[in-house]
Amino acid sequence: MFPLNTVLFPTTFMTLRIFESRYIDLVGRCMRDDTGFGVIAIVNGSQTGLPVQTYGIGTVARIVDFDQGNDGLLNIVIHGDERFRLLDNSVQDDNLLLSRLSNLDNVAELAILEAFRYLTNLLDKTISNAEVIQTPGPVPSTAAQLTYGLAHYLPLTVRAKVGILQVDKPLDLLKRVSNDVRLLEGDHIRT
Repeated sequence: MFPLNTVLFPTTFMTLRIFESRYIDLVGRCMRDDTGFGVIAIVNGSQTGLPVQTYGIGTVARIVDFDQGNDGLLNIVIHGDERFRLLDNSVQDDNLLLSRLSNLDNVAELAILEAFRYLTNLLDKTISNAEVIQTPGPVPSTAAQLTYGLAHYLPLTVRAKVGILQVDKPLDLLKRVSNDVRLLEGDHIRT
């Protein structure tokens, strides 16, 4: 398990810099065995050091690229795969969090409804303004892809992002992110 102060969504990419030996070992095992690892958001604690308290839902990460930086640290690019629910945890001697998981069904595919097409334009604009280094993936064609893509970039709290990850219905995902966008736009207008 890789606890972070953010959320990895299915269909999205994230870059991680690995420097703790427990995570270097985890990445090595995953690459050797061609498996993924769990990424889960932190409720209390920090990303380094002792084990932390996490939310109960996360995403399986697949390593899609890696290199060693000029500083000697391992850089990996991960891709969010399926969601999971956390059943229980244990901690190894090196403080690596091990968990028993239950895979969650993927959100059903639903084409992006016309009423939510403006979110596609917002995602395109957000990606171009974010100066994304790696390719963000294919243009979203489903409600889940669009919602997860937007939620990845929007300045939402970790708790709000976890809330999005918990939604199981595609139309509810679109409504949720649309509401979040309206709230953010309202905050922007007031400031």
